[in-house]
Amino acid sequence: MSKLIRAKYKKEDDMIFISHLDLQRLLQRAFRRAEINLSYSQGFNPHPKMSYGNALALGVESQGEYVDIEIEDDISVEEFLKRINEQLPKGVEFIKGEEITSQTPSLSSEIEYGEYLFNIDLDKPLSKELVKTRVLELIKSESIMITKKNKKGKLVESNIRPLIKTFDLVVLDDNRATFEAIIATGSKANLNINTLIPILLEILDINIDPKEAETIRRDLYAVKEGELVTPL
Repeated sequence: MSKLIRAKYKKEDDMIFISHLDLQRLLQRAFRRAEINLSYSQGFNPHPKMSYGNALALGVESQGEYVDIEIEDDISVEEFLKRINEQLPKGVEFIKGEEITSQTPSLSSEIEYGEYLFNIDLDKPLSKELVKTRVLELIKSESIMITKKNKKGKLVESNIRPLIKTFDLVVLDDNRATFEAIIATGSKANLNINTLIPILLEILDINIDPKEAETIRRDLYAVKEGELVTPL
């Protein structure tokens, strides 16, 4: 009799530089070493029954990633977490879990938002008044237009403002600014951080490579009765 477990894990340190596909392979190897028997799909090319939340961009740290895993072993969630953590490298750690049922909505259908921290090194000191004013202008604007290629390769304009739920300055000193944002991060709508960060740098007139901004995903959220709730 198989059981379904939803688990929350962290991805940090050097592990932020491995791709989502490589992470999947790493976890599958860790489960084998932990002697946790995964359930497999039927058919010509069986694969483990594991499903993830929205894939994390390369180079981004996360304190709140989620995966649903179907296993064939009758072990407790505590034993599951203990066994898998013993086999994981530094930088990936399962931090909590619970048993779910086949009626539980999938992570991909549930997750709508992600909470992010952006740490930006400043090329010159900025006043708190200036930063607060520019961020407020951004949030109060009805539209933030970007131009991007569609699936057919044509350039189209798109308004990303509805994809930003909250955006605020958290900390500012002469050398660094930290921003906190909750943005669309799901299968229904998704705002790529590589689109958002250059806009932020532009409105603040900061001349650094957007890739140098340090990004941390703090958690992922579903929306239930108008409230943001974590999947676990």
